[in-house]
Amino acid sequence: MTPPPPTAAPDADDPDPRPSGPLLGLRFWLLIAFAVVCIVGGLAVALLGPVWFPAS
Repeated sequence: MTPPPPTAAPDADDPDPRPSGPLLGLRFWLLIAFAVVCIVGGLAVALLGPVWFPAS
């Protein structure tokens, strides 16, 4: 079997068809904020759950 022929290198003049967005965009920060809210909510349930809902 022979290896496939090398692919042609992209032209330097050819612009990128879709420029990449910012690395730390709005979606990233919304995800971080959601994670922080979930962690704080979990801590609140762990700390205040026994006070609010005592065992019968």
